[in-house]
Amino acid sequence: MSQKKLKTNMKAVIKNRNDPVFARKFVTWGVMISSVMVFVSVFVAVYFNPEAVVKRTFEKLATDYYENYYYEKFFESMTDEAKAEKLETYTKVGLQPVLLRQLLLYQNGKNSKYKSVFESESYICDKNSTSAKFFPIPPYGPKDYTVEYNYSCVSE
Repeated sequence: MSQKKLKTNMKAVIKNRNDPVFARKFVTWGVMISSVMVFVSVFVAVYFNPEAVVKRTFEKLATDYYENYYYEKFFESMTDEAKAEKLETYTKVGLQPVLLRQLLLYQNGKNSKYKSVFESESYICDKNSTSAKFFPIPPYGPKDYTVEYNYSCVSE
């Protein structure tokens, strides 16, 4: 009698695999898992690409330099009117470009730990040509500017 139950149970499981609802769920999960895997692969290829890492790091260093060092250091003693008058002349031509070398060395090599990002085996940047040029915009606060980046990097 127990052998007969076993056979009927097996038939029930096999019958469920032929069920259209089971097939739809199986296909749906397969498509979802495949989509997630493709998305993760594209994300890793784009986000961790050496060129993307270099650009993100350089932009971060340039932003930190202007907002937390350059602006405070050179305009701390000026009044707002004098600061606005001086920066107004640079809105179209921009301030002197800041080289990657300078960003890595200012404040006693504060950012020297990022040197390896710009000198990796697969992507190398020229520290004397890669630069950021800042264009102050009204009302001339520490975060009121645009940046023009110039990358001089080679992929090997």
